[in-house]
Amino acid sequence: MTDKHAVLLIGAGSMGGAMLKGWLKAGLLDPEKSAVVDPNLPEDLAAQADGYGLSVNPVTDTSYDVCVIAVKPQLFPVVIPVLGWPDMAKTVYISIAAGKSIAATSLHLKEAGVEDASIIRVMPNLPVAVGEGISLLYAEDSVSSLQRQIATSLVEATGQAIWVRSEAEIDTGMSISACGPAYVFLLVEAMEEAGITAGLAPETAARLARETVIGASALMSEDQRAASSLREAVTSKGGTTAEALKVLDKADGLRKLMSEAVQAATSRAQALRD
Repeated sequence: MTDKHAVLLIGAGSMGGAMLKGWLKAGLLDPEKSAVVDPNLPEDLAAQADGYGLSVNPVTDTSYDVCVIAVKPQLFPVVIPVLGWPDMAKTVYISIAAGKSIAATSLHLKEAGVEDASIIRVMPNLPVAVGEGISLLYAEDSVSSLQRQIATSLVEATGQAIWVRSEAEIDTGMSISACGPAYVFLLVEAMEEAGITAGLAPETAARLARETVIGASALMSEDQRAASSLREAVTSKGGTTAEALKVLDKADGLRKLMSEAVQAATSRAQALRD
């Protein structure tokens, strides 16, 4: 395998499409040997694929180094059994479908004629769409170090990659990373509503809440101190921030609610996994 990989992407929705854009921008694909399969490929992606010489919905299959399965879990029984190309057993399969275990994906691949497939499970989050994502990766010991390196390079084209020790850690980790953007958006909503209640004009409250969170995120990106240290740096003893934090950080406050939220998301992920 070379630095440019022969990749088949199945499904180019929000996640798959974002990853494809990252791969093309980073020059990771061998366009003559790569393809994307999606009957409803968005026009902008179709134009990009054409510009790079990437095959779209190919009629005949070549061999691929990597097959990225980016369709909804319920489509696995429909999509995977119809796969077919030379040397399918040499391909590493990357699944980004939430709730699909490696064991379940392996069973689907057996229906397509692939025994003992090399499978990597990846759980990206929404910010991959702007190249700022963080993805969790897990593979069993049968997956080679080279295949892991290739998966890492593909994932890092849209952000950061973290390898975890088990699939159980994906369930727990995704309750922070994959669900986390929604927590942040809810925080912005709550700050906006609080500002309006306190007397600010709606447009002022909305802008203050949004830009404050954007700015804080940018600061965390540049300043590698722990979040607790950054919080302490902005909190003057006896000041306004300290008073606000007394409310948020009380025994039944934000920390307790966040712990309950993460546990609820983890339990749901475990229940949905097959």
